[in-house]
This record gives sequence, C-alpha cells and structure tokens, in this order.
Amino acid sequence: MNLQMLDRPQRTRGRPALNAAQAVDEDKLLGLAFSTFAERGYEGTTLRDLSKRLGVSHNLLNVRFGRKEDLWIRAVDWRMAQASPFVEAAFDEPADPEVRLRHLIQRFCLWATSNGDIVSLTNVEGCRSTWRLDHIVEHFVLPFQRRLDGLLDAVRLQRPVHGLSTAALMALLVQGVGYYFCAVPMQQRLGAGQEVDDMHAAEHADRLAAFLLAALLPPVA
Repeated sequence: MNLQMLDRPQRTRGRPALNAAQAVDEDKLLGLAFSTFAERGYEGTTLRDLSKRLGVSHNLLNVRFGRKEDLWIRAVDWRMAQASPFVEAAFDEPADPEVRLRHLIQRFCLWATSNGDIVSLTNVEGCRSTWRLDHIVEHFVLPFQRRLDGLLDAVRLQRPVHGLSTAALMALLVQGVGYYFCAVPMQQRLGAGQEVDDMHAAEHADRLAAFLLAALLPPVA
C-alpha cells in the first residue's frame, strides 16, 4: 500500500470535500435562498430544492449553513443589509425634520419599485406569529419604527401632522405602495401594467409619495 495514501483525508464517494462549500459564491447563494423563501414561503422551501436550483450538492448547503432556519436568518439579514441603507439614509440627512420626512417617504416609494422580494416575504411572514416574524420585527421593523417615531415627533414641533400611527404609515408604504409595485401581474390585469413597468415605475413612485405626504402633512394655515 502507498503510505502517502494513509495521510490523505478520506471522504465518502460522491460527496464534495468540506472546503468545496467555500467555492460557491455566497451572494449568489443567499440571493437565491431569499428569493425562494419570498416566493414559496419557509415551509415550501427545502435545502434539497435550493441545492438543485444552485446546481450543488445537498450536503454542501448543510456544511455551509447547517439547518434551514440558519439559512433563512442569514439570507434575510444579508438582503436587508443590502436594501435598508437607501431609505434609512434620509434619517441622517443634515436637513430640517420635515425635509427629512419628505425625503424618507419619497425614498421608500422608490425603494418599493425594486424590492418586491422583501415586500413578498414580509406579506407572508407578517400574517402569522412565528419565530421568523419575531426576527424581522426585532431586527428591522422596530428599529425603523423608533426612528420614524422620533422624526415625526420632531416634525410635530414645527407644524401639524395628521394623527396616523407609524404602524399604519409603514403598512401603507410596504403593503400598500410595495404591493402595488410587487404585484405586477395584478396591475397588468387591471390595465395599469404600464404604471409599474421599468420605464414608468419611478415616475409613479413620486406620485404615490406626493399623495401620501399630502395626506400626512395638512397645509399650514
């Protein structure tokens, strides 16, 4: 027997080496995982199905992420880290509170035109009381709501603001504006497909933002 063979790590025939998991692009993997969870729901998604869509072995995903629960958390955290800064930048602008609020609403409506996967996921998870909803609310929704509450309080010190809770305002933005841009087949069937296509979505995002701001901020006498 070749003694050098005894020094080589052994692995099961047909399975990838453990370090093969590192060869898969993580952004690609997490992006596909998130879009699948958003489309099919947590229960409708399996690691085996994801591995087939990626063209990798089932064992590779187990080595890289462990349980499906762990992959869901990683995918959600990764996707939100990508998408959140565009909107939240308005909170930190060196501007008057009302200007920051206007920019925040405008940015959120524009954000909705290209983040339908997040809207889909929150629509699904928001209707059931699960550990996944707890994760979304604790890590993303509540921190945003606290900052929005603070901004609205600052605006109220300067001018009237209609009495709408931040929970209701966020629902109008995510489940209202977000759904409008997310449910493209629905808009097409209603004859409004051109409003949400790539050429016109930004224009209609501005119109929706103006509509919401007019309702939120009454004219100052």
